[in-house]
Amino acid sequence: MRRFAISDIHGSYYEMMKLLDYVKFHPDQDQLVVVGDMINRGPDSGKVLKELKELQENHENVHVTIGNHEEMMLWYLAGVDDMWVHFGGKQTADSINEAFYEEGAGKAVQWVHQLPLTFDDERFVYAHAGFLLPYETERMNRDHLWLQRKVFYAIEKEALLSETEGKFIVHGHTPAKAVMCDGTRMGIDLGAQVTSGPKLALVELEELLAYVYDFGTKAIRVSKIRKK
Repeated sequence: MRRFAISDIHGSYYEMMKLLDYVKFHPDQDQLVVVGDMINRGPDSGKVLKELKELQENHENVHVTIGNHEEMMLWYLAGVDDMWVHFGGKQTADSINEAFYEEGAGKAVQWVHQLPLTFDDERFVYAHAGFLLPYETERMNRDHLWLQRKVFYAIEKEALLSETEGKFIVHGHTPAKAVMCDGTRMGIDLGAQVTSGPKLALVELEELLAYVYDFGTKAIRVSKIRKK
């Protein structure tokens, strides 16, 4: 079984589908983990949510975790914080209403609300922005959806691996120029809809391959993931 991970899609439905088509992703044979931030910034948040919701509900090999941008939406709808408005909340709401016009946007919100903060398989741990230790208790801390990369990477590698029983941590949240792995953590956010040179990465974990869609050239490049 091939294992894929993607994060920080930010409404990039077209680019996401191009990547899945490129690798010939088959949800009954391959695993896909989406590591949060499906919405906001980009044009098609509703389409992204609908596609991933249907994949997850119909295929046991597809797993989705929540990101801080989904958390912003939930805060806004609960009347907790209006931060979502400043990150394209209105456009995202319109996109969700359009994509879910038959069943109602409430179905999308309900699905997002029940998404876990982390997911584990037998080889990797997936968490949107990482986590602090101890893992078994701190993995439930929703504040970690906003964890700064420098704080997460300040944790000693040996301590992390001890807590995760040797599993690498796959995360997004902070954009980088390339997918990098330090032997313990792998950051896969390449700034889709965010940075001046946006890219979206789909990572084949066990082969250490990054399939990268470049928004500028509209091309997909495949590269070996480097270890620091």
